[in-house]
Amino acid sequence: MTINISFSKVLKNINLLLLIAILGLLVWSTPWGNSGSSTVARTIKVSGEATIEAVPDEFVFYPYFEMKGTDQETMKQALSKQSNQAVAKLKELGIEERKIKLDASSYDRWYWEEDEEGVLTVSLTITVGDKDKAQEVQDYLDTLDVKGQLTPQASFSRAKQKDLDAQAIEEASNDARSKAETQAKLFGSKLGKVVKVEQGSDSVFPTVFRGGADFAIAEEAAPQSSFAVLPGENEYTQTVSVIYEIK
Repeated sequence: MTINISFSKVLKNINLLLLIAILGLLVWSTPWGNSGSSTVARTIKVSGEATIEAVPDEFVFYPYFEMKGTDQETMKQALSKQSNQAVAKLKELGIEERKIKLDASSYDRWYWEEDEEGVLTVSLTITVGDKDKAQEVQDYLDTLDVKGQLTPQASFSRAKQKDLDAQAIEEASNDARSKAETQAKLFGSKLGKVVKVEQGSDSVFPTVFRGGADFAIAEEAAPQSSFAVLPGENEYTQTVSVIYEIK
């Protein structure tokens, strides 16, 4: 009896056995079952917060002239004269023109009936970057026949917000790390590298909380019986969320 063995058939059988062995190893090791599980299980997420108290460096006034009557043109001329005189005086006090905004309004009236009484207003927005200068502006507004908020709204300028933001983020990050180290110690672990950081306030202008009084009556500081500009301190708060590795 003659047995013929084909080399090609032997090679196919060997390849098939190797393929079966490889598949068996894959099934046994199941690399897809625990992929990334160790990373997820060995992280810790904490939040840090910092609040900074600072004196505002920007003061904004919102006064307005108002007139009621039936002759719209006469009212416009009178209000125009009043507002132009006010703007000229503000410039004399050292307020730059770009820091003064003017807006005229007749409320919701698009037209006036003859002999119908209406209201016209001219509003001013005055931005001052110095407390003493703000006092001068307030004293001047107090001499005019204007309405609205005569004491300034105190806030942080954009430049100061950036400085406060950098300081607050650093302090909030240190607060987050301190919390993370405490928690890792409780778990018998050590803190590793930072995996992810998220800033709590992603808006262009982080929230500014009002802290001090905007004004107060102070006869000694202002013998002319005017309100004194006393902005007090505002609070600037920032938060961060940090994910650390633990080992």
